[in-house]
Amino acid sequence: MAYGREDQLLFTAPILLFGAAPIAGSLLSCLDRCQTWPVVAADGGLGTALSCGLRPQAVIGDMDSANDLDQLADDIRQIKRSGQDDTDFEKSLDLIAAPLIIGIGFLDGRFDHSLAALDALARLPHDRPVLLVGGDDVLLRLRGDFEITLPLASRFSVWPLGTQHFLRSHGLEWPLDDVTMAFGKRTGTSNRVNGAPVSIGAGVGDGYVVMAPLTAFDAMLDAVVAMADLPA
Repeated sequence: MAYGREDQLLFTAPILLFGAAPIAGSLLSCLDRCQTWPVVAADGGLGTALSCGLRPQAVIGDMDSANDLDQLADDIRQIKRSGQDDTDFEKSLDLIAAPLIIGIGFLDGRFDHSLAALDALARLPHDRPVLLVGGDDVLLRLRGDFEITLPLASRFSVWPLGTQHFLRSHGLEWPLDDVTMAFGKRTGTSNRVNGAPVSIGAGVGDGYVVMAPLTAFDAMLDAVVAMADLPA
């Protein structure tokens, strides 16, 4: 881990970012592939990470939810960011520079917190992927084209983060060819896989997320690793 501008955390490898939402037992098995990756906690996510047996390198937030901060080891960096105009997740995304962020503890629990996480993804100024993992779903924030191989009939939803035009798609029951999606107007809930691979050609837009069942975590991670040219 290195520092760029004040308080920014720079990583050359993918990282795990923990939030404070409950962690389902079904999710823990997904972490086996990620156990050597650096860990960062967003405020109350500190307790979540520690309960999973993982030691964060840093904790970020307004520190209104993290417990026993005075008892943390000195090598766990505490970055306090006050203000109610952004969430601890958004504060963390602003401070972390990594080729891939896997967020755990942001999709389950309170629904307004999950909505706030989506809002934070919509505001990201960069194109780096962010993968959120919950007890039932895995959600990937994207800009540009995407390709993944999933079992036939798998649920595969596509949601715009603002307005997003799609040029083409392959492998989906309901194609995205020359389709423009916009939040509040047109989305792609519960599309289905009918071919392999699933591919999406994205045009101009604000970005989008793709969602699949948690069982698709390995396939989603493999797709991101290939897309971002990361070590497998």
